[in-house]
Amino acid sequence: MQLRVAGCDYSSRFVDLVTVPLDGPGAPVWHRFPLGGADAFDRARSVAQAVPGPTSVLYDDLIAVGIEDPRGQNAGAMYRVQGAILARIPARMLVRPFIPSEWRKAVGLKGNASKEDVFTFSIRIVNSHPKSLESWGLAVPTDATDALAIALATLRLLDREKAA
Repeated sequence: MQLRVAGCDYSSRFVDLVTVPLDGPGAPVWHRFPLGGADAFDRARSVAQAVPGPTSVLYDDLIAVGIEDPRGQNAGAMYRVQGAILARIPARMLVRPFIPSEWRKAVGLKGNASKEDVFTFSIRIVNSHPKSLESWGLAVPTDATDALAIALATLRLLDREKAA
């Protein structure tokens, strides 16, 4: 079993989780969980049905999850979704929140890098692994590419802590 680190980005409509290997080469793997409901409140309530729970095999090889810590106009509604996601992650696991500028800087981008810059950065990584297309396909949303960058920021955080 190869240990992995995850990055999580979310909206009021989807939760995107991307995992990357802790050590060595390997393709990033993308999982998308659609949220159902008539409005943002109902969709936040649907996280428990959409996102696998703490005993899921999804978490068996994961040791850490980086999750976006939202900023901006819609942060209140986003914190509902974030809280519901956090309740689905096993308690044994390290979970680290990252504000957007922080995870961007951690992967070598400018803190104010555009969605397009993050997309280009992440797609280069996806395309460098031939097996990536198995989980990524062709129509990749920016939330998925953000989740990959958050996973890499989490990986770099672990590397820094190991070196210290």
